[in-house]
Amino acid sequence: MKYSVEANALAIGYGKAALARDIALGAAKGQVLALIGPNGAGKSTLLKTLAGQLAPLGGAVLLDGQELARIPGNARAQKLALMLPHTRRTELTTCFEFAAAGRIPYTGRLGILSAEDKKQVQNALELVGAAHLADRDFNCVSDGQRQRILLARAVCQQPQVLLLDEPTSFLDVKGKIELLTILQKLAHEQQLAVIVTLHELDMAQKIADAVVCVSPHGVSAPMSPAQAFARENIKALYGLTEEQYSAVFDPSKPEKPHFEHYVRSGQKLLRCGYTTGTCAALAAAGAARLLLAGIAPETVALRTPKGIVVEVAPLFCRTAAEGAECAIEKDGGDDVDVTTGLPVTATVTLLPGTPEVRITGGAGVGRVTKPGLDQPVGQAAINHVPRQMITEALRREAETACYPGGFAVTISIPGGEEVARRTFNPHIGVEGGLSVLGTSGIVEPMSQQAILDTIQLEMNQAALRAKSHRRLILAPGNYGLDYLHETYPQFAAIPVVKTSNFIGDTLDMAAAAHFEQVLLVGHVGKLCKLAGGIMNTHSHTADCRTELFCTHAALCGADREVCTALYNAATTDACLEILDTAGLRKPVLQSLLAAIQLHLDRRAGGAFRVGAVLFSNQHGPLGQTETAARLLNEWKE
Repeated sequence: MKYSVEANALAIGYGKAALARDIALGAAKGQVLALIGPNGAGKSTLLKTLAGQLAPLGGAVLLDGQELARIPGNARAQKLALMLPHTRRTELTTCFEFAAAGRIPYTGRLGILSAEDKKQVQNALELVGAAHLADRDFNCVSDGQRQRILLARAVCQQPQVLLLDEPTSFLDVKGKIELLTILQKLAHEQQLAVIVTLHELDMAQKIADAVVCVSPHGVSAPMSPAQAFARENIKALYGLTEEQYSAVFDPSKPEKPHFEHYVRSGQKLLRCGYTTGTCAALAAAGAARLLLAGIAPETVALRTPKGIVVEVAPLFCRTAAEGAECAIEKDGGDDVDVTTGLPVTATVTLLPGTPEVRITGGAGVGRVTKPGLDQPVGQAAINHVPRQMITEALRREAETACYPGGFAVTISIPGGEEVARRTFNPHIGVEGGLSVLGTSGIVEPMSQQAILDTIQLEMNQAALRAKSHRRLILAPGNYGLDYLHETYPQFAAIPVVKTSNFIGDTLDMAAAAHFEQVLLVGHVGKLCKLAGGIMNTHSHTADCRTELFCTHAALCGADREVCTALYNAATTDACLEILDTAGLRKPVLQSLLAAIQLHLDRRAGGAFRVGAVLFSNQHGPLGQTETAARLLNEWKE
């Protein structure tokens, strides 16, 4: 079979690390090739490499028999088009003008459209069922309509090959069916080669002429739909148990959309959930849509700060006394906690005279009673990232409806006050309910053994990358990794292992891997626990942060009033502010760092030199242990 686009012994990835190798696939004219597989396996990376946006790490991509990298940009754009999800706002652009950008390979950068160019734009809009939107502001159309315009822009290029990355994102069921029908028409009637990544396996099964399975273990050769969607293949591809497969794919599966995003943890695939902050933003969007469009949405969707789209059906969406209210059920995925199953409700009213978004907490949402938390004392315990998500979701709904005003939002969690009594909230200074949390919008579950298996795997890989000095950097989580990247970019070549809360276990693994120099970089809220010899820093194991600050402050001469304030502080950042007021920050940190070094040396048992670097997101660098200071000086030489 002659392929319009094909990959020969292709290796893909970012930087020098290959995500997959020895990829061999192709799409012929008149064929729809679907790429399926779990999140993070490399579908988008493969698609971007086939489009020339990412350079291959090995092998080649051929377009009409020619190596893609050797084809000039304009000539390539006349043969191949790529449709990616569009999230950026455009300024004063009609849908016709946005779609017409697809003619740039023919018009040049000035973009002056000939009669033929305008005809091609109009034909493309008609093909995708969006001709009636031509004069509408691109920012003021729905997400589904926006996807049609994006497809029209790609069609305008008159390509031989059309690549699409998750084109059904944000679409309702009808919109998904209509878009995929258009893709079939482009392939089967206009003889385009279409390659599309999809998560909806039922729809992929209906549209695909051939299927490529992308998994963390590699990329399959093209398969027939019957082979690809066979029960055992899908279970193996996604790591599903028989029960999980039956719940999703058997005829009895629920009608409501179920959030399906998995992370690999050791030998397991665990289903992610979404945070209370994501629930609040989704609920606010649903209530606003009912107010602005007059129709209760069947589903609501948003792209979380982590970049993952969450689409769910509301528990209810209805008019209320002064506006509308919508509820989203909290889903913790495989990381079930006390909030899983609770409804998070947003009551929204319109504020036509201002663009402001006012957010407050209602029943079941706690109030901040101690300083040092994300929000000031007296405010609803809705952290700043969820507040941003709520604001962005509402402004997106306003743009779609061309509504210039603002919103008042009250977030409530029925049952939250009772559930909060079983959490740490009263201890840290949140009273009367739960906190609305989430920095990424997604809950990533990890079982303890699965985490340790993952750390061991990373340690093995780090050992292979380590050079003659056998140096290693450890970081408990994302805060440490971000600080390391920003503060010590010169150490980029040194392997890094993420320890999670299992610092002691990771140090043991480093000893077994024969590392000689280890630097631990982390937030003071976690690493201060090492001063008490606590090597599993999860709060369920021990939470003695303020007690340790209190103890070391007393050793440094702090009076009873300061020690009491430290003991009752909500966070380590609050402890640092108390020490600053008392003029004791430097000696107390030096005392804590000395204790941390003592316990690190005891755990290492002479197998390697180890030190720790502490920082705070609020206060910046806080210091390093004695051994860490020496290691940093040696590594900088």
